[in-house]
Amino acid sequence: MKYLAGGEPFSFGDGGGPGVLLLHGFTGSPFEVRALGKMLNDNGFPSLGPVLPGHSTTPAELAHTTAADYFDMAERSFAEARERFSRVYLAGLSLGGLLSLHLNTKYDVSGIICLSTPVFLDPLLAGALPMLSRWMPDFHVPANFAVWQGNVVGYRSVPFNAAPAVLEVLATVKNELDRVHAPLLIIHSKGDPTAPIANAEYIRDHVGSKDARIEVLDGYDHLITVGERLLRFQHHIIGFLNRLQSSPA
Repeated sequence: MKYLAGGEPFSFGDGGGPGVLLLHGFTGSPFEVRALGKMLNDNGFPSLGPVLPGHSTTPAELAHTTAADYFDMAERSFAEARERFSRVYLAGLSLGGLLSLHLNTKYDVSGIICLSTPVFLDPLLAGALPMLSRWMPDFHVPANFAVWQGNVVGYRSVPFNAAPAVLEVLATVKNELDRVHAPLLIIHSKGDPTAPIANAEYIRDHVGSKDARIEVLDGYDHLITVGERLLRFQHHIIGFLNRLQSSPA
């Protein structure tokens, strides 16, 4: 498989001990979480960063990607992480956070970190996307402004018919939050324009986890894992993982 330059899957560190499976967001690539993966490895938590289906190749691939494809890929990646790590933690950005939550409804995980993760969209947008994908399925729209700015590797635009699969993932995970029981750290920007902060509160209030907390960041960022933004909260992640490591498996 030929990936976009800089958007390849990654693996940092050795196996045998605890590790983190990192899942990137919609229209992005592992580049979005690569710096986080390196930081985790530097702090004693090796990491894996796979490519989501339909991503880091061409936008046309998303037209054929289904919700089942996303879920299946997450399960395969989790199986790989379980073979490599003694304790598996999950961390996901946006769509990757949804897939991380979903994995815990089927498997035991040691902890989950949700980054800028939505379980609902603005009602007008959520209502318009299915109609637009039906009327203009091949029409491409700007999708990831960080790519236009040259800050990340991913797709500048995607076809409307890529939306239904993501909406199905959103609806599925929202309805199964009560089956999530792993310790949970939710990190979200106060002014996130893509996934409003109310999403973080909704996740915390509806999961079955007894240990669920939110860290709210100042600013208006959705893509919080790139550049200096990561420095604002990396200590929260390392503290969360170290605390869980000190508890019984």
